[in-house]
Amino acid sequence: MIGDRVLVVDDSAPNRLVAMGHLESAGYTVVTASSGEEALGVLDRERVDLVVLDVLMPGLGGFETCRRIRATPAIADTPILFLTALADRDTTLPALEAGGDDLLPKPFHRAELLLRVRALIRQRRTTEGLRDAMRVLATQHEQLRRAELDRRRIDQLIVHDLKGPVTAIAGNAELLREAALGGELAEIVDDILLAAGQLDRTTRDLLDLSRAQDGAFIARLESFDLPELAAEVASALRVLARWTSVTLELAIAVERAVADRELVRRILQNLVHNAVQHAPANTAVRIEAVRDGDMLELLVLDEGPGVPAEEAERIFERYVSTAERQRSGGHGLGLVFCRLATEAHGGKVWVENRSPRGAAFRVRLPQPAVR
Repeated sequence: MIGDRVLVVDDSAPNRLVAMGHLESAGYTVVTASSGEEALGVLDRERVDLVVLDVLMPGLGGFETCRRIRATPAIADTPILFLTALADRDTTLPALEAGGDDLLPKPFHRAELLLRVRALIRQRRTTEGLRDAMRVLATQHEQLRRAELDRRRIDQLIVHDLKGPVTAIAGNAELLREAALGGELAEIVDDILLAAGQLDRTTRDLLDLSRAQDGAFIARLESFDLPELAAEVASALRVLARWTSVTLELAIAVERAVADRELVRRILQNLVHNAVQHAPANTAVRIEAVRDGDMLELLVLDEGPGVPAEEAERIFERYVSTAERQRSGGHGLGLVFCRLATEAHGGKVWVENRSPRGAAFRVRLPQPAVR
């Protein structure tokens, strides 16, 4: 209350003195004006927290004064309490239409005046606090938006800078493999290819996640040979499977699929790579494909430890650390990519635990007709 300033506007000096006495005794700082014109001048020069405004005054009346206050941006939100000797039914609607906040009939009691004044000033303080908080939140949101945009640009630059060296490493490793090296050298070349493949998948996933956040992740539908694509995925992961002593099995019961071939290839490759990493030695990872009405269902089955129920949904989210990822030492971008690529088709991906052990990653994609 200390420091709150109230402007009392009334053409009657006795009325101004009565209101001033009540307000000053309660701790308010009071300034007065005898007309609407004088009140507008005070408001132009001084900070005021509340206007107590008489309705009937010569010259610029209370309603018109209120309308002018509301039309002036710098003071438009100043609370206005009308004082009137007219019957309520004659003044309530015009006061509301003029922009008033409350109406107090004359003669008034001190307690009632102070109650209305206190409530209106408190309401203004609350509104100002909310506006300040909204401005701070808007500023923080803009800062976060810019930081996220900068991060995505950095991701794209990193991917661009990595693609060339990764391609060179993989290409030279393939040349070494074709040289028919034996023994330990052959194993080293396989390790190089494995690492290069992993790095290539990571860079591609980073680029696609950045594109998805920019709204540029679109599935381009075509009809393609699904058994051929599954065999391509198995061939790409043969080094990893051999290195971990895991067998890759194919059971593709669908000849042709309608989807974005490259996205489906990478979905399967990420899921199979994940399964091979978690499969025990001397077990099998199985790739299946079946039709279910107008849906294509792809399955990647392993015999690993499975996924804890509380992590089954979270492993497809970006920046979420789970025990599953920590055990594998992975970043989880491949699974995030799978979710985004599946959703780009209007489909869904999820994981279930198998009995007695293992995990089943399922991808369901709608199969529209291709004209």
